[in-house]
Amino acid sequence: MRFKNKIALVTGTNAGIGKKIIEVLSKEGCKIIATTRKGKEGKNTKSIHYLALDVTKENEWKETIKFVKQKFGKLNILINNAGIRLSGTVENTSLELWNKIIDTNLTSMFLGCKYAVPLLKKSKNNNIVNLASITSIRGVPNMIAYSSSKGAIVSFTSSLALDLAKNGIRVNAVAPGAVDTKMVWSLKKELKYKKFHKRMKETHPIGRIAKPEEVANVVAFLASDEASFMTGLTIPVDGGRSIR
Repeated sequence: MRFKNKIALVTGTNAGIGKKIIEVLSKEGCKIIATTRKGKEGKNTKSIHYLALDVTKENEWKETIKFVKQKFGKLNILINNAGIRLSGTVENTSLELWNKIIDTNLTSMFLGCKYAVPLLKKSKNNNIVNLASITSIRGVPNMIAYSSSKGAIVSFTSSLALDLAKNGIRVNAVAPGAVDTKMVWSLKKELKYKKFHKRMKETHPIGRIAKPEEVANVVAFLASDEASFMTGLTIPVDGGRSIR
Protein backbone atom coordinates (compact mmCIF):
# COMPACT_ATOMS: atom_id res chain seq x y z
CA MET A 1 0.00 0.00 0.00
CA ARG A 2 2.30 2.74 -1.29
CA PHE A 3 -0.16 5.54 -0.54
CA LYS A 4 -1.61 4.53 2.82
CA ASN A 5 -2.63 7.65 4.78
CA LYS A 6 -1.83 9.87 1.78
CA ILE A 7 -4.16 12.55 0.41
CA ALA A 8 -4.02 13.33 -3.32
CA LEU A 9 -5.72 15.96 -5.43
CA VAL A 10 -6.06 14.93 -9.09
CA THR A 11 -7.51 17.12 -11.85
CA GLY A 12 -9.24 15.99 -15.03
CA THR A 13 -10.47 12.64 -13.74
CA ASN A 14 -13.60 12.12 -15.83
CA ALA A 15 -11.93 9.76 -18.32
CA GLY A 16 -8.69 8.51 -19.85
CA ILE A 17 -5.43 8.96 -17.95
CA GLY A 18 -7.02 10.88 -15.07
CA LYS A 19 -9.58 8.16 -14.43
CA LYS A 20 -6.88 5.49 -14.40
CA ILE A 21 -4.70 7.55 -12.07
CA ILE A 22 -7.36 7.67 -9.38
CA GLU A 23 -8.01 3.94 -9.82
CA VAL A 24 -4.34 3.11 -9.31
CA LEU A 25 -3.94 5.44 -6.32
CA SER A 26 -7.10 4.27 -4.59
CA LYS A 27 -6.07 0.61 -4.91
CA GLU A 28 -2.83 1.55 -3.16
CA GLY A 29 -4.60 3.08 -0.14
CA CYS A 30 -4.74 6.74 -1.18
CA LYS A 31 -7.62 9.08 -0.37
CA ILE A 32 -8.34 11.20 -3.42
CA ILE A 33 -10.05 14.45 -4.28
CA ALA A 34 -10.96 13.80 -7.91
CA THR A 35 -11.89 16.93 -9.80
CA THR A 36 -13.73 17.44 -13.06
CA ARG A 37 -15.35 20.50 -14.55
CA LYS A 38 -18.81 19.14 -13.71
CA GLY A 39 -17.89 17.22 -10.57
CA LYS A 40 -20.51 14.51 -11.13
CA GLU A 41 -18.47 11.76 -12.71
CA GLY A 42 -19.04 9.19 -9.97
CA LYS A 43 -20.38 8.49 -6.50
CA ASN A 44 -18.21 9.41 -3.55
CA THR A 45 -16.60 6.44 -1.82
CA LYS A 46 -14.40 6.00 1.23
CA SER A 47 -11.33 6.63 -0.91
CA ILE A 48 -12.57 9.01 -3.65
CA HIS A 49 -14.37 12.34 -3.25
CA TYR A 50 -15.52 13.97 -6.49
CA LEU A 51 -15.43 17.73 -6.74
CA ALA A 52 -16.27 20.30 -9.42
CA LEU A 53 -13.29 22.43 -10.48
CA ASP A 54 -12.74 24.56 -13.54
CA VAL A 55 -8.93 24.58 -13.48
CA THR A 56 -8.78 27.89 -15.34
CA LYS A 57 -10.63 29.75 -12.55
CA GLU A 58 -8.49 31.15 -9.73
CA ASN A 59 -11.39 31.44 -7.27
CA GLU A 60 -12.33 27.79 -7.81
CA TRP A 61 -8.78 26.71 -7.02
CA LYS A 62 -8.90 28.75 -3.81
CA GLU A 63 -12.17 27.08 -2.79
CA THR A 64 -10.89 23.62 -3.70
CA ILE A 65 -7.77 23.92 -1.56
CA LYS A 66 -9.86 25.40 1.26
CA PHE A 67 -12.11 22.33 1.06
CA VAL A 68 -9.13 19.94 1.14
CA LYS A 69 -7.70 21.71 4.18
CA GLN A 70 -11.00 21.65 6.06
CA LYS A 71 -11.91 18.05 5.23
CA PHE A 72 -8.51 16.33 5.35
CA GLY A 73 -6.20 18.79 7.09
CA LYS A 74 -3.36 18.03 4.71
CA LEU A 75 -2.35 17.37 1.11
CA ASN A 76 0.45 15.02 0.09
CA ILE A 77 0.15 14.77 -3.69
CA LEU A 78 -1.01 17.16 -6.41
CA ILE A 79 -1.45 15.69 -9.89
CA ASN A 80 -2.13 18.28 -12.60
CA ASN A 81 -3.71 16.17 -15.32
CA ALA A 82 -6.47 18.35 -16.82
CA GLY A 83 -5.85 19.50 -20.37
CA ILE A 84 -7.22 19.87 -23.88
CA ARG A 85 -5.87 19.06 -27.33
CA LEU A 86 -6.78 21.31 -30.24
CA SER A 87 -5.03 21.56 -33.60
CA GLY A 88 -3.90 24.60 -35.58
CA THR A 89 -0.99 26.29 -37.30
CA VAL A 90 0.32 29.73 -36.35
CA GLU A 91 -1.71 31.22 -39.20
CA ASN A 92 -5.08 29.63 -38.50
CA THR A 93 -4.94 29.63 -34.68
CA SER A 94 -6.91 32.56 -33.33
CA LEU A 95 -5.78 34.48 -30.26
CA GLU A 96 -8.92 33.25 -28.52
CA LEU A 97 -7.99 29.61 -29.19
CA TRP A 98 -4.37 30.22 -28.21
CA ASN A 99 -5.43 31.71 -24.87
CA LYS A 100 -7.90 28.90 -24.24
CA ILE A 101 -5.24 26.22 -24.70
CA ILE A 102 -2.59 28.08 -22.68
CA ASP A 103 -5.06 28.77 -19.87
CA THR A 104 -6.27 25.17 -19.70
CA ASN A 105 -2.98 23.34 -20.13
CA LEU A 106 -0.46 25.66 -18.48
CA THR A 107 -1.98 28.47 -16.42
CA SER A 108 -4.14 25.90 -14.63
CA MET A 109 -0.96 24.22 -13.34
CA PHE A 110 0.40 27.55 -12.14
CA LEU A 111 -2.84 28.19 -10.24
CA GLY A 112 -3.01 24.66 -8.82
CA CYS A 113 0.57 24.80 -7.57
CA LYS A 114 0.25 28.36 -6.30
CA TYR A 115 -2.62 27.47 -3.98
CA ALA A 116 -1.68 23.87 -3.15
CA VAL A 117 1.96 24.47 -2.23
CA PRO A 118 1.25 26.16 1.15
CA LEU A 119 -0.71 23.06 2.17
CA LEU A 120 1.92 20.70 0.75
CA LYS A 121 4.56 22.49 2.84
CA LYS A 122 2.80 21.59 6.08
CA SER A 123 4.02 17.97 6.03
CA LYS A 124 7.06 16.08 4.78
CA ASN A 125 7.82 14.08 1.63
CA ASN A 126 5.09 15.55 -0.53
CA ASN A 127 5.15 15.94 -4.29
CA ILE A 128 3.62 17.26 -7.49
CA VAL A 129 3.26 15.42 -10.80
CA ASN A 130 2.40 17.36 -13.96
CA LEU A 131 1.10 15.86 -17.20
CA ALA A 132 3.14 17.12 -20.13
CA SER A 133 3.28 15.47 -23.56
CA ILE A 134 5.62 14.09 -26.19
CA THR A 135 5.01 17.46 -27.87
CA SER A 136 6.85 18.99 -24.89
CA ILE A 137 9.98 17.34 -26.24
CA ARG A 138 9.44 17.13 -30.00
CA GLY A 139 7.73 19.54 -32.36
CA VAL A 140 4.69 18.33 -34.26
CA PRO A 141 2.90 19.89 -37.24
CA ASN A 142 -0.44 21.68 -36.90
CA MET A 143 -0.24 21.84 -33.08
CA ILE A 144 1.34 25.23 -32.41
CA ALA A 145 -0.66 26.22 -29.32
CA TYR A 146 -0.90 22.75 -27.83
CA SER A 147 2.79 21.98 -28.21
CA SER A 148 3.71 25.41 -26.83
CA SER A 149 1.55 24.89 -23.75
CA LYS A 150 2.98 21.42 -23.13
CA GLY A 151 6.56 22.47 -23.84
CA ALA A 152 6.34 25.13 -21.14
CA ILE A 153 5.40 22.48 -18.60
CA VAL A 154 8.91 21.03 -18.80
CA SER A 155 10.61 24.25 -17.68
CA PHE A 156 7.78 25.02 -15.25
CA THR A 157 8.34 21.62 -13.61
CA SER A 158 12.12 21.94 -13.32
CA SER A 159 11.98 25.53 -12.05
CA LEU A 160 9.33 24.68 -9.47
CA ALA A 161 11.37 21.67 -8.36
CA LEU A 162 14.31 23.98 -7.61
CA ASP A 163 12.10 26.39 -5.67
CA LEU A 164 10.54 23.64 -3.55
CA ALA A 165 13.51 21.32 -2.97
CA LYS A 166 14.32 23.09 0.30
CA ASN A 167 10.82 22.23 1.49
CA GLY A 168 11.21 18.53 0.69
CA ILE A 169 8.62 18.75 -2.09
CA ARG A 170 9.47 16.89 -5.29
CA VAL A 171 8.10 18.04 -8.67
CA ASN A 172 8.16 15.83 -11.78
CA ALA A 173 6.27 15.47 -15.04
CA VAL A 174 5.22 12.70 -17.39
CA ALA A 175 5.30 13.14 -21.17
CA PRO A 176 2.99 10.61 -22.81
CA GLY A 177 3.02 9.76 -26.49
CA ALA A 178 -0.33 9.00 -28.10
CA VAL A 179 -2.71 7.36 -25.62
CA ASP A 180 -5.99 5.59 -26.31
CA THR A 181 -8.21 8.37 -24.89
CA LYS A 182 -10.79 10.86 -26.13
CA MET A 183 -8.00 13.38 -26.73
CA VAL A 184 -6.42 11.13 -29.35
CA TRP A 185 -9.77 10.05 -30.75
CA SER A 186 -10.17 13.63 -31.95
CA LEU A 187 -7.12 13.05 -34.16
CA LYS A 188 -8.86 10.06 -35.69
CA LYS A 189 -11.55 12.44 -36.93
CA GLU A 190 -8.91 14.52 -38.69
CA LEU A 191 -7.30 11.50 -40.37
CA LYS A 192 -8.77 8.50 -42.12
CA TYR A 193 -8.81 5.36 -39.91
CA LYS A 194 -6.08 3.50 -41.84
CA LYS A 195 -3.92 6.63 -42.07
CA PHE A 196 -4.25 7.22 -38.32
CA HIS A 197 -3.11 3.72 -37.37
CA LYS A 198 -0.31 3.78 -39.92
CA ARG A 199 0.92 7.08 -38.50
CA MET A 200 0.73 5.84 -34.89
CA LYS A 201 2.63 2.66 -35.73
CA GLU A 202 5.31 4.54 -37.63
CA THR A 203 5.87 7.21 -34.96
CA HIS A 204 5.96 4.83 -31.96
CA PRO A 205 8.76 2.23 -32.24
CA ILE A 206 6.84 -0.13 -29.96
CA GLY A 207 4.26 -0.21 -32.76
CA ARG A 208 1.14 0.99 -30.96
CA ILE A 209 -0.29 3.76 -28.84
CA ALA A 210 -0.39 3.55 -25.04
CA LYS A 211 -3.14 2.34 -22.78
CA PRO A 212 -4.16 4.94 -20.16
CA GLU A 213 -3.06 2.67 -17.33
CA GLU A 214 0.48 2.53 -18.73
CA VAL A 215 0.79 6.28 -18.17
CA ALA A 216 -1.07 6.18 -14.86
CA ASN A 217 1.38 3.61 -13.49
CA VAL A 218 4.33 5.93 -14.17
CA VAL A 219 2.48 8.86 -12.58
CA ALA A 220 1.85 6.71 -9.50
CA PHE A 221 5.53 5.74 -9.36
CA LEU A 222 6.65 9.38 -9.44
CA ALA A 223 4.09 10.23 -6.74
CA SER A 224 5.33 7.42 -4.51
CA ASP A 225 8.29 7.21 -2.15
CA GLU A 226 9.92 4.85 -4.65
CA ALA A 227 10.86 7.99 -6.63
CA SER A 228 12.19 9.78 -3.54
CA PHE A 229 15.46 10.81 -5.26
CA MET A 230 13.83 12.14 -8.43
CA THR A 231 12.79 15.75 -8.94
CA GLY A 232 12.62 18.28 -11.76
CA LEU A 233 12.37 15.56 -14.41
CA THR A 234 10.05 15.03 -17.34
CA ILE A 235 9.76 11.30 -18.04
CA PRO A 236 8.68 10.24 -21.56
CA VAL A 237 6.11 7.44 -21.62
CA ASP A 238 5.93 7.31 -25.36
CA GLY A 239 6.68 3.90 -26.79
CA GLY A 240 10.06 5.20 -27.95
CA ARG A 241 8.68 8.11 -29.92
CA SER A 242 11.11 10.64 -28.42
CA ILE A 243 14.14 8.63 -29.56
CA ARG A 244 12.99 8.15 -33.14
